[in-house]
Amino acid sequence: MKSTIAVFSLVFSSLITLVFGQSSMTAGIAINSPILNETVYGGSNLTITWTITDENATTIDTISLMDGNSLALDLVIYNILTNGPVNVSDQEYIWTVPTNLSSREDYVLSMRGNNSYYTYSDYFTIINNNVF
Repeated sequence: MKSTIAVFSLVFSSLITLVFGQSSMTAGIAINSPILNETVYGGSNLTITWTITDENATTIDTISLMDGNSLALDLVIYNILTNGPVNVSDQEYIWTVPTNLSSREDYVLSMRGNNSYYTYSDYFTIINNNVF
């Protein structure tokens, strides 16, 4: 009986580790910039930077601008990439922030990798003096 309990415990703990111990699926990158509470201005350049976390990651296919609550983000711009996917190995993308965006403190970038998974940035602020 003790051996049955021991085997059950081992199997159960292995299952828990398998299910909950896996790293979350991402685009194969970790976003370094923008950082939490960073402020950027409409019309300025934002240098988006990342670190490669998966050697199988090759491209970032889309970078979307979103806003709102993390449990229900709203899509603002589907894809800010102007010339198609970027190579992960570039480790940066320079984006000119549009001057027609609302000033908000809850913007997020969502980057979709060639593996179809997403990586999200921290919240950052866009101030746009041209929008009233």
